Amino acid sequence: MKLRTKICLTTAIAMLVMSQSFSAVMLHISQKERIRSMNSYEQNLFDEKERDLEQSIRGIVFDSLSVEMQDRVIQDGSRNYLGMGYAVYRDNQEIYNLSPYEFGIRQDVIGQSSGSEGNGDNRDIYGLREVLELEQSDGYIEKKVGGRNLLIQGSRINQQGGEKATYIVWHFVDVTKLYEEVERTFLFGLGVALLLTAILTAGLIGLIHTLLKPLYLLQNMSNQVAEGQYGKRVPVVRMDEIGEISHSFNLMVEKVEEHIQELSDSNQRQKQLIGSLAHELKTPMTALIGYSDALLKMKLSPEQKERSLNYIGSECRRLSGLSAKMLELTGLYQGASDLDIKEVSVRQFVEKVCDLMESRFHTKKLVVRTKLPDEGVRWRMDEDLLTSLLMNLADNAYKASDTGGHIGIEADADSLVVWDEGIGIPKEEVNRITEAFYMVDKSRAKADGGAGLGLALCREIAQIHGGELLIESEYGKGTKVTLHFHKLVTT
Repeated sequence: MKLRTKICLTTAIAMLVMSQSFSAVMLHISQKERIRSMNSYEQNLFDEKERDLEQSIRGIVFDSLSVEMQDRVIQDGSRNYLGMGYAVYRDNQEIYNLSPYEFGIRQDVIGQSSGSEGNGDNRDIYGLREVLELEQSDGYIEKKVGGRNLLIQGSRINQQGGEKATYIVWHFVDVTKLYEEVERTFLFGLGVALLLTAILTAGLIGLIHTLLKPLYLLQNMSNQVAEGQYGKRVPVVRMDEIGEISHSFNLMVEKVEEHIQELSDSNQRQKQLIGSLAHELKTPMTALIGYSDALLKMKLSPEQKERSLNYIGSECRRLSGLSAKMLELTGLYQGASDLDIKEVSVRQFVEKVCDLMESRFHTKKLVVRTKLPDEGVRWRMDEDLLTSLLMNLADNAYKASDTGGHIGIEADADSLVVWDEGIGIPKEEVNRITEAFYMVDKSRAKADGGAGLGLALCREIAQIHGGELLIESEYGKGTKVTLHFHKLVTT
């Protein structure tokens, strides 16, 4: 059973029970009020008839009459003044009864059978004690006899004389119709309540289904996302709690899609990197094997041996540098979780890199022009990584420049620029220059000890710091590399 059905059934049953309990209580109260009202009305009639009866026998001295004559007087008076629904008892004997009911009477027994078991006498007994109680409380007795609900009233007849018998008048009012009416009202109310409950339950199920429809859609979308369909989104059509959940779900899926894409891109770059590295290692390793075999198996002149050893040493150093850059680049692909972020003065940072590169620039007698901000401008960054970035860009500018050329390093609050007046990059090559192992002039790059990883490192460092690498170049005129760091400025 689904949750919405459980909620609806529980609500409907609870409402049905509460409504019928309330109805039963109210009907019971109403029934008691109507019985009390009926008793009051009948009691007034009873009292009036009893007074008429007592008035008719007031001049008669009962102790001068025989018992039979006393009974006859009471019978005649009862017949004339009481009528239907009344019964008169003297001691244990019924002397007048125009009601359809028979009651024995005994002064010392209350509410017990007057007949012995098995003799068919099932008459209820009411005696003087009950009459006295009724007279004191103006109350009544409710009794069910033969399937009929009776309201019973009683009183003593006052007569003149000394020693006289006690006559008790009982008045019986049939209130069965009242009970039946209450029962019909309850059953009718129960039927209406059941019908309304069924309608309410159906309405609640439909309403809850409508309200929960976005959750069902959310469940379906969750299953699709679990199957790898990260482009799915839940339509947000309302801004209640469910709409907020849908919006949060879309944000979560968007972030998951971004992370999955980043992992996929990182994995693809690493695959390309490994493939490029294998290709890059193949040629020098073949040459190293050749030179080492020649040294071991061939008789070479001292000049040839020296040339072979110099080549082996040069290639080993280049491969060592290549290995170091590969490790650095692979670490960058893993993300920025281990960055050592701190505030650094931009001016001091650039001047430090210029000092490190000064001896290299001096070998070509290059003129370095700098344009730096005040000391107060600071960036939040990983100083080691950005130092590696700036040194790579400066080294590329050095390699591209001729002797006596000009190099520029400029920085401000949110950007870093390195330019040169060197050989430049062909237009069709600019978009690929940041790919790992991509080199415009392979022979020149290898002669300078390059491996095509410098700009790939710069791009990764820029992205980790929330920056963007822009390369502008014109073949034969020079290159300008601009980095926009939107998240580094602190002052």
